[in-house]
Amino acid sequence: MHVCWFVPGALETGEHARSLERANHGLTITVVDATSGEDWTRTESVDCVLYHDGVSSIGIETIRSVWPTVPFVYVVGNGADEFGTDVLAELRPADDWVDERRLVADPALVATRLRRTVERAREIEKLRDRAAHFSGLIENASDVVTVLDENGIVRYQSPSIREVLGYDQEELVGEYTFDYIHPDDVEDAAEVFSEAATSEEPHTGRAVFRYRHKDGSWVHFEAVGQYLPSDADDAESNGREYVVISRDITEIRETTEELHSTRDQLQVILDNTPAVVYMKDLEQRYLYVNPAFEQLFEQSRDEILGKRSEDIHPDVNVEQINEMDREVLSERESNKYVEDFRIDGKRRVFFNVRAPLFDADGDPYAIYGIATEITERKEREESMQALAEAGPRLLECETMESVGSVAVSVAKSVLNQPITAILVPDERDDVLRPIVMTDEATDLLGDSTTTTWGSGIAGRVFSTGDRHASGDVSTDSTADRSDTPIESEIIVPLGEHGVLFAGSTETREFDEHDLEFATILGAMIQGTIDRVDRERQLQTKNQRLEEFSNVLAHDLRNPLAVAKGYVELARETGNLDHLTDVEEGVERAMSIMDGLLALARTGQGITDFEEGALERLATEAWSSIETRDASLRVETDRPITADLGWLQQLFENAFRNAVEHGGSGVSVRVGAIDGGFYIADDGPGIDPERRDRLLEGDSADGDVRFGFKIIQDVVDAHGWELSIGESDEGGAKFEIVGVR
Repeated sequence: MHVCWFVPGALETGEHARSLERANHGLTITVVDATSGEDWTRTESVDCVLYHDGVSSIGIETIRSVWPTVPFVYVVGNGADEFGTDVLAELRPADDWVDERRLVADPALVATRLRRTVERAREIEKLRDRAAHFSGLIENASDVVTVLDENGIVRYQSPSIREVLGYDQEELVGEYTFDYIHPDDVEDAAEVFSEAATSEEPHTGRAVFRYRHKDGSWVHFEAVGQYLPSDADDAESNGREYVVISRDITEIRETTEELHSTRDQLQVILDNTPAVVYMKDLEQRYLYVNPAFEQLFEQSRDEILGKRSEDIHPDVNVEQINEMDREVLSERESNKYVEDFRIDGKRRVFFNVRAPLFDADGDPYAIYGIATEITERKEREESMQALAEAGPRLLECETMESVGSVAVSVAKSVLNQPITAILVPDERDDVLRPIVMTDEATDLLGDSTTTTWGSGIAGRVFSTGDRHASGDVSTDSTADRSDTPIESEIIVPLGEHGVLFAGSTETREFDEHDLEFATILGAMIQGTIDRVDRERQLQTKNQRLEEFSNVLAHDLRNPLAVAKGYVELARETGNLDHLTDVEEGVERAMSIMDGLLALARTGQGITDFEEGALERLATEAWSSIETRDASLRVETDRPITADLGWLQQLFENAFRNAVEHGGSGVSVRVGAIDGGFYIADDGPGIDPERRDRLLEGDSADGDVRFGFKIIQDVVDAHGWELSIGESDEGGAKFEIVGVR
């Protein structure tokens, strides 16, 4: 330890110093004569200054300016007894004094005292440095540091208050700090302060409050405070101080509130979105599901969380779901799929987006998914596709049956109603009858789709032309199908051709798209049937035109040529008897013309159905033709429903053929058989080969062809069946069945 001793010039003092140095080998003494002007500032590494009381005080200030941190120890000479604290008042607290007489009497004790003084001075210097450091931190801190007394009066305010609250550093000193806290926050802040201020042990209090800015706005503070003992000698203090460090959390608070608001908004969205939202861990256990997920599977969140797909989803869907989960984890990127499920037996189609969630290290820790149901959209797309494909198929149809087969197949697909049928009018019984049905309709209803016009929904749709749709037949007051298991139905009019019926044993909500599809399909079916009818009618007309042209070209030419020949012969010979032959040829031609006209009229179709007695109709027809000596016996009185005008034409032609080919005395009988009636005679009959040609519309005999063709047309127009056989008397027998 290096000690510099300033002496007033006395040589004996220097001797004392050297004796002290000799007694303590760890001590180096440099003696400076303060009166000689010696350049002592060149002395380095001084640990302590001994200052003889004979040196002037002016010298002390000079020495302190050079060595400001070195402790000063007074060496008191003969006046040691009178040395008091007023002398030391000029020195710093770390300074000390020694009695000069001790330097000789007990140098070791003096050396020890000097060492202790130096050590104490060094500790004090460290404390000063630390205090200066903390003071610098406080002076430059962004947080606001406030010192309060135990009454809440501001004693100190850090400079940061200007930046944070707009006040000058001393502006709030002496103010009651709680006057600046928001009224709604004062009570909580005061309670925290009171607990800390009255605690016997150091107590840290925390509070969040709003503090008034100088401009009148409010700043959110998060404050931490603790009481510290005050300087007991401070007359203005009652012994306690409370240090508060306040951080401006306005931005954090606003950000937090914004995050909370965003979180709440997101939660509202998740709770109310129709989309299914879920999150799974890496073991594919559900960590979160939203209410839409709960509703879909009719399970609460508590029942779902912690379970895997196989515990929630139907078996047919599990492998597909697990495969998608594994893929999103292995690929480490989102995937998008359209997933077609069966849930509670119903088809549900979802557009599912899965994405991996990554932790701070970039490793996936969960799967997040959002599934939006697109069942209706998917079914509409499929319906549009089915309609598009139905057009070419319907264009290929050539018969009513083929139209119906395509129609019910498309209707089942487009409308998603398996019980589908085409019902057409049967004018004989005033009912709608199915001409084609799906297998489901046949298995469920049999022929129960037959409905009387005007008495059922289908009849009403057919009569009014207004479509009908009911999603729940059991609760629909306009529906009257309580006798069937059908729960939902759509019935579309097909104009004069009937109706399209599509039903299901499950209730269903029909939307505008369903009704639009049904209407479009109905229009397509009706248009196709119209086309098929026109083509059939055109084909029939073409066939008749061909028949007429053949008759005109061959059958009608012969009798007219014969008549012309006899006319020429009569002119040449003058014999009028030849005119008889001319008359017969003309009558023959007129007969052929009458047949053509009757045949043309039968091609116009059935117009009206009525009920009449078979006996009366046959009798009236018999009386309207030339029967000569022939006889008629009607052996039945059964009623029959038909177009009575055309039925009479059938009898007239059958009777005329019997008289013309059986002779003037032929006997004709009309009787009933199972499902119809017969017309028989006792004439020469018709050989089997010729019967087949007649039924096929081929005969060289014009009269027979016309008469039989009319009979065949009337039978076909009513939907009956005709057969030719042999009567009990060996003549011809015509049997007609399928009659109502």
